[in-house]
Amino acid sequence: MKSIVSCYITIMKTRLAEKMAYRGDFFISISTILIGDLMLPFITYLIYRSGAAFPGWTLEEVLFIQAVFLLAQGIAFPFFFGIIQLTLNQVREGTFDILLLKPRATLFISLVSSFDIDDFGRLLSGNVLFWFALSHFPFPGIVEWLYFFLLFLCSLMVLLAFSLIMSALLFKWVGSSRVYDIFDSLTMFGFYPVTIFTRGFQRLVLYVFPVAMIGFIPASILLGRTIDGIEITVMVSVVSLGLGILFWHAMLKNYTSAGG
Repeated sequence: MKSIVSCYITIMKTRLAEKMAYRGDFFISISTILIGDLMLPFITYLIYRSGAAFPGWTLEEVLFIQAVFLLAQGIAFPFFFGIIQLTLNQVREGTFDILLLKPRATLFISLVSSFDIDDFGRLLSGNVLFWFALSHFPFPGIVEWLYFFLLFLCSLMVLLAFSLIMSALLFKWVGSSRVYDIFDSLTMFGFYPVTIFTRGFQRLVLYVFPVAMIGFIPASILLGRTIDGIEITVMVSVVSLGLGILFWHAMLKNYTSAGG
């Protein structure tokens, strides 16, 4: 564990030093991501101001779900979601072979090398919206916070599973540069209360593709709402991560290097 933390600290220092060479570009990038991430919550605000609403949910509750969603992405995108772009670029350029020569597990090296400090703008936007929305509710107790952190960890597992599966596809189909669009389309259902969808679709986003875990379920716990089948969704999240790791290693065997 100490070695893993040391590797991440080293790469974070390196990335920060690189960005400080062009401070203006770095801060513009952070600001752009921050503003872009807050656009959808702002649209939600406009919807409620116009008199429309998601049935059974107040504006503050929906904003809190979206805040947790952005918070999860704010951790996932800087620390491991960059593995998709890293794999895409290096497989295309024929430089992924360098990672295979490193004296550590290829998956670990890929994750560490994919660290992107620009995406901390997502973490900032998530924090701002999180504490703003939470201030409208009674402060949760210790038990609720512990339960929330457990479920939030599961949300990171789901995001890691997605990142591994999508990056693994690029070993075989390097032209699939639209994987981010697939991710956005699929996970966006976790940005809204799952209860507004049909019963069949709820089962899909809870028990098959557990995108509801990314924002809806952790937020619901702190809001004091009871969600049926959370235990199953937690198990599906853990299994998804395991399958993602296995799939990544299986697809790595299909990598034919620069001359393939």
